[in-house]
Amino acid sequence: MKFDIRREDGTVEVVLSGRIGVAEAVELRHRLFPELTAGVPGVSLRMDEVTDLDSSGLGLLLALRNLCADIGATFEIRNAGAWLEPKLDAIGLLSH
Repeated sequence: MKFDIRREDGTVEVVLSGRIGVAEAVELRHRLFPELTAGVPGVSLRMDEVTDLDSSGLGLLLALRNLCADIGATFEIRNAGAWLEPKLDAIGLLSH
């Protein structure tokens, strides 16, 4: 997995690519959560280049959404592939 964390107008944008499994989820959590607890208005995840997402990756996304709710930040998943949308929808991560 590769990821790039950027700030745009205070919002944290994370561009993800490749596989997101246990090791990748742990690495991303260690890099991203401190930025969020420092106070941001929102988080946007770009997932169009994600090739695989296991239960650890899904758990990370749920934890990220919950942290955003706790701190009053917005949470958005953008550009999830057609193969990924049903997984995200099944656990309530896609807003309709």
